[in-house]
Amino acid sequence: MKTGFFPRQPRLRKCAARDLPAGPPAVRVFPPRRLRAFSLLEITGVLGVLAILASLALPPLLQQLGELARRQETERLSQIGQGLREYILRARRVPATTTLASNVAEVLGWPARWVQETAGGQPRVFLYDPQLQIGTTTAATLPYVQTTSGAATLNGARCLIVSTLGAPLPSVIGNPGTNAVTVFNLLWDAPDGAPPPGWTWGGEWRQILVQRVNLQPLFTRVVLNNNHIRFGRYSVDNTNAPVALTTNSFTAFFLGRTQLGLHGDGTGPLQSVQLVPSAEAASRDPAYAWYPSYVYERGIWRGRLFMEPPVPRRSGNDLQAAYEIFMSGPPNVYKVGGVTQSSVTWAMYNFMSNYVVWANSGFSAAAKVKVTQWQSSMAAQVKTYCNKKATVQ
Repeated sequence: MKTGFFPRQPRLRKCAARDLPAGPPAVRVFPPRRLRAFSLLEITGVLGVLAILASLALPPLLQQLGELARRQETERLSQIGQGLREYILRARRVPATTTLASNVAEVLGWPARWVQETAGGQPRVFLYDPQLQIGTTTAATLPYVQTTSGAATLNGARCLIVSTLGAPLPSVIGNPGTNAVTVFNLLWDAPDGAPPPGWTWGGEWRQILVQRVNLQPLFTRVVLNNNHIRFGRYSVDNTNAPVALTTNSFTAFFLGRTQLGLHGDGTGPLQSVQLVPSAEAASRDPAYAWYPSYVYERGIWRGRLFMEPPVPRRSGNDLQAAYEIFMSGPPNVYKVGGVTQSSVTWAMYNFMSNYVVWANSGFSAAAKVKVTQWQSSMAAQVKTYCNKKATVQ
């Protein structure tokens, strides 16, 4: 019995052996195709188009590469300048040009060559102001090393770092000779990328970069005053080696971050340690109006002179009160002769009234006679009235 629908299966046709291929199918072979090459004219045209495109794109590209190199060198010079400031504050010394590169490289963690040369291999030039003077140290006698004496004078603490992105620097920059002051000032004042006034050089001034480092703000004037019968002591970066003041007013320049210890006189203990401030801004006024000042008074270091309560100013009423108190007191039983409380006050009155007359006369010699007379009388009566060794009358 049929229970469902089943589709009819296709019938397979029986194939004879002769209908099957005797071997692999045959491969169709095409004749070789000839490849056509570019002609010389076509190659020349392509090269010409490429040359035109390169001529249009190359100048902007070179300009961009030049600006990139300029920005990199400007940043590198700024880092070197900051490294120089940091070295001076850390080491408490201003290095000579012979060791400046290695000193700065140590602070920045660079190889010394990175400080000495540009990325293009051109050497940088380091110049100090020829008029530099820090205490007794000059530009020719650097390095300056800070001591407990500090620096009594501070002038021309400036440094220049000069580099070039193109041709070598003019020889006069590295060896200014007798024109050192003029060369330094011209480079310091010249606008960036512009030649100094009256300066001729065959190279491109835009390729010369100048980093100006003002070292003046790294120093701060410190004033130590003494207002005691014995001299207070102070120390610099070593509280175990205090020195005594030799004058009542000591003034010197010290580098910022210096630890100034304030000690008592003799073998007195350390009373305070003050950190000398530094204004590391190039606009700092060289007069340093806000320099730290300390005074040693009554065995104690203070930030300012101790101000005792002022003596009050008296008026005429106060003089009247003093007169009444003196007159109402019991008489001195040791008085001599006719000196009494009344005679003493009368002598004082005549002295003061005649003094006023003398002052109003322009301190004339004639008016001075009575002033001297009553002054002697007043002094004699006060001495007599207050003499307790006199016998009782």
